[in-house]
Amino acid sequence: MTSGSIGSHRAFMGVSITLCVCLALTLFVGWKWYFESLSSRNTLIELAKKAETRVRELENLGLSVEAAKTEIAPPSVLPKISVAEAAPNPSSNAQGALYPEASKIKELPLGETNDDVVQALALLDQYWKTEAWKDRVPLVVNSDRVAASMQDFYETQGAKDPVPGGLVSKARYLIDDTEILYFSYTSSRPTGSLEVAMLRGPQGKFLIDWESLTGYGAMSFQDFRTKRPTKPVSLRAYVRLFEYFNFEFSDSKKYLCVKLTSENGESSVYAYSERGTELARWLESDLASTGPSGFKGYTMQVSFPPDAQSNQCVNLDKVVTARWLVLQ
Repeated sequence: MTSGSIGSHRAFMGVSITLCVCLALTLFVGWKWYFESLSSRNTLIELAKKAETRVRELENLGLSVEAAKTEIAPPSVLPKISVAEAAPNPSSNAQGALYPEASKIKELPLGETNDDVVQALALLDQYWKTEAWKDRVPLVVNSDRVAASMQDFYETQGAKDPVPGGLVSKARYLIDDTEILYFSYTSSRPTGSLEVAMLRGPQGKFLIDWESLTGYGAMSFQDFRTKRPTKPVSLRAYVRLFEYFNFEFSDSKKYLCVKLTSENGESSVYAYSERGTELARWLESDLASTGPSGFKGYTMQVSFPPDAQSNQCVNLDKVVTARWLVLQ
């Protein structure tokens, strides 16, 4: 082999090695960019999912999503934070208002290791493990008042607590100047979730709002349909706009219909309000976002017409709160 051919061979090898190195670097940089882009995309997807979950949580609490779009206060700020006034309710200040005014809401920093959060989770765990309702009384807020309701729920109505699945999310809110801790679990309920609100008790520790947890009503849906009370009865229900007009309420032009489903999804009634009234307009506005199959949790008062023709069509007398949590 001549010296010229050796030189050409070495030059060729040098160029080949250089090209291989450049190609390797290009592939390395390209793959790195690809995986970083994939990671960023997955992060954005997760953030979007969390945001969607938070919207559902707020709606489950009966809170305005727009009202929640306020700047989160820094951890050093105390819970009593001033918030912008919500849109006024024309009947909110009138005695005997038939529907609730919009809530004021502020999302607060949670603090996963905060003593309040740790204590609240421990109390919830204790509640789920406690079988006798009398032993649960010290774990609920307003226990002096609620104990009688608990006895009615478990012994008279024969009802049971919803069974929680896995813990999905937790948050801290200031609702109408009341601080609450909020926990969401998977559940077999119609919404697919079980919401637990906790408020501060007399000793400053967070206790369970038992009434909103169980969806307690002054009567069970079954008893309500059987006894047909003509005086307003307080019930908690899943509510959505519906098209069912029959018996005393057969005139669809005169009445607005909403379907009320019990907390366990096993029973329902249809409630009516005269179209054109403030209550009917409020219902149409508040339930417009639920669509044909969605619903919201309301605490309301309903009654049967005198000499009711059926056990399923009732008067919607009042919406106490557009959620199951009633703040005193």
